[in-house]
Amino acid sequence: MNMMIESLRLFTTRLSASGHWSRITWSVPYLLGTLMMIMAHRTPCQSSVPRYEDHTHSATIRTVQLFKQGFELAPPVIELNGSDALVLRFDDLQADVENLSYTFIHCDAGWQASDLMPGQYLEGAMSDYLPTGRQSFNTLQPFIQYEVAFPNDMIRFTRSGNYLLKVFRGSDEEDVVLTRRFLVYEQKVDIEASMQASRSVDLRDVAQQIDLVVRHTQLPVQDPFGEIHVAMLQNMRWDDLRTGFRPRFMRGAELIYDFPEQGLFMGGNEFRNFDLKDLRFATQRVARIEPGPGEGVYHAHLTAEPKRNIRVYFDQPDLNGRFFIRNDLFDGDPLGADYVIVHFTLPMTEQLAQPPYVFGAFSDHRCLPENRMQWDPTTSSYTAAILVKQGFYDFAYAIPAPDGGASDLSLVEGSHYQTENDYLVLVYFTDRLQRCDRLVGVRFLNSRRG
Repeated sequence: MNMMIESLRLFTTRLSASGHWSRITWSVPYLLGTLMMIMAHRTPCQSSVPRYEDHTHSATIRTVQLFKQGFELAPPVIELNGSDALVLRFDDLQADVENLSYTFIHCDAGWQASDLMPGQYLEGAMSDYLPTGRQSFNTLQPFIQYEVAFPNDMIRFTRSGNYLLKVFRGSDEEDVVLTRRFLVYEQKVDIEASMQASRSVDLRDVAQQIDLVVRHTQLPVQDPFGEIHVAMLQNMRWDDLRTGFRPRFMRGAELIYDFPEQGLFMGGNEFRNFDLKDLRFATQRVARIEPGPGEGVYHAHLTAEPKRNIRVYFDQPDLNGRFFIRNDLFDGDPLGADYVIVHFTLPMTEQLAQPPYVFGAFSDHRCLPENRMQWDPTTSSYTAAILVKQGFYDFAYAIPAPDGGASDLSLVEGSHYQTENDYLVLVYFTDRLQRCDRLVGVRFLNSRRG
């Protein structure tokens, strides 16, 4: 608790010294969410042992994005020695520019640090400083934006596989600011994947089955069961990463998985969304937009929409849980995109056993403490107030798993076989000579377009 109080004291002191304190609106729900976030980022987040997942360790860091350069909605997946680069971009709401550095950790197929030394998977420097942060302009909520593209002239990758990007303060790698996962692949296998109806009659209307065949003619595979590892993602949700695939049949260099149990996903529903690219008028699903008190940030109140778990499927375009940042008044420059407190309302006939969370790529596909909804008995609904940056957002209402596993979206949102989803199939090869798990194949699959 003392650490929490000290973190809040330091944050408010810096804002007061900068003269920006009067420009920040502290609504009660938002303040409670901020306090919960600081409590969640206590001792374990400051450990010298990094968490090998997407995680933000600092309470003032917001809107972390990692995407392929040139396309903000592209997943962080690049080919080894290819021409593509990834871009890391994030905001810091504190007033002072910090001296931040970054480095990379090579991981095995199970997302634990591999046995390789940095010099065995990196060429050039082992770490580098982030470019100096840039100050926002014409925003009610001041922030400092940091951005870096990689691989670059300073750091390049020499091995394929799973990577963890780690940002830390100064030269102290134990003072971690954030971590992000990304993938570097080399296409050495042929992956044949397709979406099928479930063989289970009970799940046929609500689930999507991914069938799979892998051909490894270009690899010196001696033990397919011990050297070939398959993983699968739906909509880049790392909280629901599927592993443990084992082929049912082998035909030469062909591995036939034949409706693997791990490849059975709930179809879910199309994501809800809201558009805040222009705060001058309310868009679809935005009931009203109001200025905050004084020079505080704007408040956007979304239209109250009920749960959808018993409704028939309704097709509506979405981004499969993703988001992008934009202020239409400044030609898309993220430095001119302001922050907004968004008010979510979920009407319910009765209180749930567990409160729902506002969920999506903007929350790293996790049920974050600051996104937890509160029950309002006077309106018979769950509500939440969350600070987000201007742009277009997909979201859903999720229930956290009691064991820390994949969050449940179907309890509130429902699930349908017809739902459009993106899948990513990953194939790893345990290379005994290189002493690491190489990512030797990726296959993007859309449930409708193939």
